[in-house]
Amino acid sequence: MPIWMAFLTVTCIWGSTPLAIQWSQAAAGYQFAVTARITVGALLFLLLIPWLRRKPAPAKRILVVAVISGCSLFAGMFCVYWGARFVPSGLISVLYGLGPMLTGLMATTWLKEPFTRTRMAGSLLGIGGLMVLFHQDGTLGEHALMGIGIILLSVIIYSAGNLAIKQWSHNISPLWVTAGSLWVACPLFLVSLWLSGTPWPTEISGKGVAAIFYLGLIANGFGFVCFYYLLSRVSATNATLVTLTAPVVALWIGAVFNQEPVHDGLAWGTLLILGGLGVFQWGIIPWPNHAAPEAMEQQS
Repeated sequence: MPIWMAFLTVTCIWGSTPLAIQWSQAAAGYQFAVTARITVGALLFLLLIPWLRRKPAPAKRILVVAVISGCSLFAGMFCVYWGARFVPSGLISVLYGLGPMLTGLMATTWLKEPFTRTRMAGSLLGIGGLMVLFHQDGTLGEHALMGIGIILLSVIIYSAGNLAIKQWSHNISPLWVTAGSLWVACPLFLVSLWLSGTPWPTEISGKGVAAIFYLGLIANGFGFVCFYYLLSRVSATNATLVTLTAPVVALWIGAVFNQEPVHDGLAWGTLLILGGLGVFQWGIIPWPNHAAPEAMEQQS
């Protein structure tokens, strides 16, 4: 699969997940919704075992990657679902727009990936675009600050997990990375649901059921495989650029399928995000005293 196609696929899938998360947990509660989603994904990859036979990496390294990805998936996803009860879906996307910057900063010491001034400027410009897109969201509730803090913790876990996966997943198929993460995370979610004593919902709307299966089959399956494919082909920082583009898709999906208003800042926010991506990827800012653009730096 071409890199651009994988990036576009992840953008579209991840752009649709905020609305699906809202629908699923509104129908079944956040703990049951996230546990059902992960369980559906884990069962899917059990059915795909015949296509997972190729293991070019040692089994021990595959196990390490599975534990790393599964634990980061459990912690990050749990935080997102918990915080989503108090934070608008648009703001969740804004907070996850910090992913490329956090990943880039961590990667400078972890993976020795460069994080130049143009990358910093591009990240800030993209985040500014996200803020423009969502600055007219409704007023936040009394628990919003707690929700924001938990979601920021999820972003940090997400960024650190991606760096660890990239460091250990050399020559491991994205299918194995995805399957391992779901198989490790699934029992953690099941135990968490059992310990919480949360009652199972007696009735779930058709929209809620559809959202859970969409997240479990499409977002967990195809979306994660494409993202881990990206992570294996480009730098960790470039792979997380999808967190800047997905919210634009999320905005339109929310407007079409959930009648969420599209405010006047859409055009400016979109331009800022695209401009930030251009600065980040190609280094189009003419810094003084530099003969060659930083865009020519070596990509991982």
